[in-house]
Amino acid sequence: MFETNNLRIRAVRNTDFEKIHDLWNDLRVQKSLSPSYVVPLGNKFEETLRASAADALLYCIIETEDKCDWVGFVNLFNADRKNRDAMLALALCPEFWGRGYATEVLRFVVDYAFRELALHRITLNVFGNNAAAIKVYKRVGFAEEGIQRKANWSGGKWQDVVLMAILDEEWAALREDHGE
Repeated sequence: MFETNNLRIRAVRNTDFEKIHDLWNDLRVQKSLSPSYVVPLGNKFEETLRASAADALLYCIIETEDKCDWVGFVNLFNADRKNRDAMLALALCPEFWGRGYATEVLRFVVDYAFRELALHRITLNVFGNNAAAIKVYKRVGFAEEGIQRKANWSGGKWQDVVLMAILDEEWAALREDHGE
């Protein structure tokens, strides 16, 4: 288990999958996580979640440090061992949006991935209409690498998919700039 100023980041447990499933079934969350159709996800989806967690390089549950409130999950998946790259995914329960938790957990996971897991880069995709997430990713140090124009149909209109990444040397420079 890891701790940051306000959060506990721990391994996923069997009892977490119902909460992860519920989070995916929240319309506000689902439409920001997946380019698939936004539909209710039944019990079979829990099997998919379990398989994803088992295959991930890192799959952690985020809780508040003080009350152990269940906040969400973060994971590194589709790891390319040769090129030391992994995709990042993060989802928080909407009641925890806007509290700085995304920034806090991302800074920890990025640092851990580079220093302990020896990754060279961390990659992510974010929908272009998710301005808050893009702002957080940029604050942490992710750079836009490209845009897939009108690549996702959601809410009756096309939206872009923004490709972002951060490299280990960029993270090291940011740490130096902050005296860490």
